[in-house]
Amino acid sequence: MGFSFKLPFLSRKKKSAGGDLLTAAPESLDGAPSAAPGPATSKAAAPKGASASPVADGPGAAPGKRKGLSKRTLRLVLYAVAGLVVLGGAAGGGWWWIKANSPETAVEQLALAFRNGDATAFERRVDLDRVVDQLMEVQLKASGVQGTATPDARETAQLRDVLRQALLALPVGAAGERKREDLLPPDFREQVGAFVPVIAERNGDRAVVSVPVKNEALETTFDLRVEMIDGKDGWKVTGLVDPDGQLAAHAAALERIRARERAAAAEENARIAERLAGLVRLDRTLVGIDTLSGGRNFKTLVIQVTGANQSTQTLGRVVVDCAVRDEAGRVLRTLKLVRGMQIRPGEAFAESWVIDLDEAEPKDVPLLNAERLTGQSTVRSVVLATGESIVIKGE
Repeated sequence: MGFSFKLPFLSRKKKSAGGDLLTAAPESLDGAPSAAPGPATSKAAAPKGASASPVADGPGAAPGKRKGLSKRTLRLVLYAVAGLVVLGGAAGGGWWWIKANSPETAVEQLALAFRNGDATAFERRVDLDRVVDQLMEVQLKASGVQGTATPDARETAQLRDVLRQALLALPVGAAGERKREDLLPPDFREQVGAFVPVIAERNGDRAVVSVPVKNEALETTFDLRVEMIDGKDGWKVTGLVDPDGQLAAHAAALERIRARERAAAAEENARIAERLAGLVRLDRTLVGIDTLSGGRNFKTLVIQVTGANQSTQTLGRVVVDCAVRDEAGRVLRTLKLVRGMQIRPGEAFAESWVIDLDEAEPKDVPLLNAERLTGQSTVRSVVLATGESIVIKGE
């Protein structure tokens, strides 16, 4: 009994209608080719015991299994992607809306308005009516108007207009130099526009913004606390937090600075007065009452100050302050003597005043005789012939 088996080798055969067809070409071990079956006998080429199956891609063959996503799976994926896009857009829109309507954004816009000098943008973020009302109350209280009193309507309207214009002038810079006693320094616009103030407190629809302000003229720095309210038009500035307290703290700081300046001026004036005493000697101050005749009597006050140049330099001008007091020590007159002519070394000088007292006599001080009055004179300033000026500073 002979033993043999067949090895399938692939051969390419032309299909009758489109494409090549791979068919198994059995071949014996001895090299004798077996007959290639035709289309009609293709079933006979199958091994014995194997079930017959239709030729691939042949007419009537079952469709092969396709790779990839099915339509149902692809539709589910598209729905999921669309949902993610919608959720992402909604989240991004919600985040943008919250950020655009936050107090931080309002403060950023205010700082930008100061930086650009934009009064219109500033007005959009400030409730001018409420701020002006608060400033009006502070101003009226400071001027002594009681809450029960009714201020003049015309003056109130003028004050309101002035305050409104002053507010609108903040981001564009105030005209002219501010007084050194002002709460806001001259460079307030530059300070606020240089950075974004922080939100110090946040409670629902109310926020407090802390604005550090440095006043170079006063050599002090304080926190300006501003209140913001979330209304129908977004976050807006509505005024100062505890304006009375902030103004009182500012006034206290100002008084400390003034006291320090007065002490420094007094110390400097003491040194200047010592130097002036070596230049000019005041001998005496005569105060008397005289009567001049000229058809009617006029009561007059006569003051005379004498002195001398005791230095070795020629004096170009000497200014003397003279205070006239009554017997109780109350100051009745403060006068200024100016000697404009040059005073040589060792030369004496005298100046006098004659003052009519009919119009300005104090009613509670009877000026009867010279013994009831005293005078005190001090050298105010001296100009040397060389041009050097020695002046006592005022307080």
